[in-house]
Amino acid sequence: MKKTMLGFLIALSYLGNAVAQQNEGIVGYDQKINMHRRLPDESMKAMVPEFRINKMQLAFRGGESLYKAVAVNDANEEATDAGGNTVRMVIRVPLSEVYRNFDQKKNVELRELAGQKFLIQDELRQIPWKLTGESKKINGYDCMQATYANPERKQSFVAWFADAIPVPSGPAGYGGLPGLILELDMNEGEMIYTAANLTFKKLEDGDLKVPSGGKKVTETEFNKIRDDYMKEAGGIGGVRIFRN
Repeated sequence: MKKTMLGFLIALSYLGNAVAQQNEGIVGYDQKINMHRRLPDESMKAMVPEFRINKMQLAFRGGESLYKAVAVNDANEEATDAGGNTVRMVIRVPLSEVYRNFDQKKNVELRELAGQKFLIQDELRQIPWKLTGESKKINGYDCMQATYANPERKQSFVAWFADAIPVPSGPAGYGGLPGLILELDMNEGEMIYTAANLTFKKLEDGDLKVPSGGKKVTETEFNKIRDDYMKEAGGIGGVRIFRN
């Protein structure tokens, strides 16, 4: 009887450690952007690669997470326009760090726009996800599908989350589901985040550092600044084209 009870306690201890290990670590995402979806005419599409992939990472521990780029580098590419001119394109990945604390309903983002840094501090809002009942495997994990539509900003999202990883986080600050988001599709392929690698480990002190610096604004204020800038830039913020 004592041996049976001891075995039961050991099993419980092992299960507890396994769960603890499953809610802390780092996941690397591939952010695939359809560049052509953001360009206004066919002549510009001919000069810009259709897709761009950025490497991003999410450090998570329970209800706390920090999402940022693995490396922020400018991409320089050359093409030839219809007139035979050489065109040099500078595709810039703006600085972006997204901190979430779901337990404290805390949201802090450091964003860069037109060379200026903004610190967005606001209460964490719950996304009204809808579970569809659909499922598929991603990186060996059984994932369930959840959808969300924002008619005001004309955005739609399809998320695939793994409830075996009990953290409410995901890429680019999206989350609030009963499991880690391993894939997120925005606007039917305009931008897709896919988990490329996942490591469960104890995080270092600086892995979940709250972003700081920049002009302090609310999310609503930043969205207006961004929308006004995108209108002036013709909807192609982050891409500069030079003709030689």
